[in-house]
Amino acid sequence: MHTTGSNRRLQRRCSINSGKKDWVNIGFLTLTPIIGVVGTALYTWQHGLHLWMPLLLIGMYLAVGMSICAGYHRFFSHKTYEASPVVQVFFALFGAMAAQNSILWWSSSHRVHHKYVDHDWDPYNIKRGFWWAHMFWVFYRNEERDDTFANSPDLKANPIVMWQHRWHKVILILGGLGLPTLIGAAFGDPIGGLLWGGFLRIAIIHHTTFFVNSLAHFVGKPLYNAEVSARDNWMVAVLTLGEGYHSFHHRFPADFRNGIYWYQWDPAKWLIRSLRAIGLATELRQTAPPQVEQARMSAAIRLVENRIAEAPSTLAVDVRTRINTAVQHLEDAFALWRQHVEERAEGVSKAWKETRRRSRIHVRESRREWKNALRMLATAPQIA
Repeated sequence: MHTTGSNRRLQRRCSINSGKKDWVNIGFLTLTPIIGVVGTALYTWQHGLHLWMPLLLIGMYLAVGMSICAGYHRFFSHKTYEASPVVQVFFALFGAMAAQNSILWWSSSHRVHHKYVDHDWDPYNIKRGFWWAHMFWVFYRNEERDDTFANSPDLKANPIVMWQHRWHKVILILGGLGLPTLIGAAFGDPIGGLLWGGFLRIAIIHHTTFFVNSLAHFVGKPLYNAEVSARDNWMVAVLTLGEGYHSFHHRFPADFRNGIYWYQWDPAKWLIRSLRAIGLATELRQTAPPQVEQARMSAAIRLVENRIAEAPSTLAVDVRTRINTAVQHLEDAFALWRQHVEERAEGVSKAWKETRRRSRIHVRESRREWKNALRMLATAPQIA
């Protein structure tokens, strides 16, 4: 069995390495930043900068970028909430303008990434190198891709998704390039509109999205799962419209948030909440606080397991005692959280709020205990 598995992995690597180059993708991903960055700079130098140009870039960037983050990713790929048909159509139209293929193709590939993260079947496996994960994986035809999209029956049953799958290239040309050209024409400069809202915006959208596959698996801390490469990093979140809290996302992909705290930069989370406020989104899925804390504690302890084993016996006992106390607090928090859910479903307003408050207290006490355990461990002498 081990030999068969090894042979399959070897065949997989050979298949990837000998794959045919996709010259259309190579040409497009090479020319768009040249035209978008260099071309826009030269054109603007010669014809002047006007306020509508960066405003067009920002407006198109937000509409298209949010359609990828809140649409392609959090709605279509992971179904972290339910969106109205109006919102789905918006995501389908502006998402196609990102030049990242259709919802069906993108989401199917992303589901494969989550299932096989850091392994050979992961299409943008960071273990193959930063630039492979960033963009080189798109430069090769994947002969083993499942063109039936068997992992996405829900999307194949969605008429909006299938309509967009059929027409996404047309939408890209007419909307992604035609729309900014028309807006530029309204200001007397169609080429300026095409460059700022078209090519420059496409280049920025491409590489900010690609950063999620590369930087978010390369820079930062594995705060919620130390067993995979996904990292949390606020700087990456700023670059990627909130997608930089990637350790959390890989641990809890069904959560509509990436940044779970109010101060964490996550515009897609705020958009989804705004859609709920106006009745265009429902059933926002959110991980229970005790479950989040359990993941944080497990990841933190996993990183220092060897140090606990090597610590002086007295210190190791004290550390494990605090960790056990933290675990007990989490068990109490879980029990109270389940109770609060039941009470809320029954409409017992005062009771469920108090039960939720008690659960959160246990979560805070658990965090205090396991963090104190790590501080104690930090005092242990390092073994060379």
